[in-house]
Amino acid sequence: MMNIDLDRLNQCVDAMKSLLKDGLLAVDIWNLNDGLSLAGYNSQPAAVGLFTQLTGELVSTLRDSGFPGLNRYYLLDMEGDHTAMIIRHGELLQGMLFNNKKVNLGVLLSVALPRSLEMVGQATRR
Repeated sequence: MMNIDLDRLNQCVDAMKSLLKDGLLAVDIWNLNDGLSLAGYNSQPAAVGLFTQLTGELVSTLRDSGFPGLNRYYLLDMEGDHTAMIIRHGELLQGMLFNNKKVNLGVLLSVALPRSLEMVGQATRR
């Protein structure tokens, strides 16, 4: 079991709220092994379960089909101007739901994603 600094995970959630403002609808950071949400904003327990299962199936399907493996994240373009981003942090997953009319994709990919990767990485370093 890895050591996790919960204060740093909460700082990551706060940073995403500050950066993405009212475009951020929900965020959870959870343990992949047990589905336990460790930090969140408008937490979505059903989504945590769904994305845990979906990520596992995506990883195994890519591997079994001979495609390159899933790296750090994936995006889902959803109805009603919603987008979900799932970020892999080793044993942790981070899910964000946002309104894609209010969040610039460039800011998401060039600022929010690297910041999340770094902040969660800091929270899990020994």
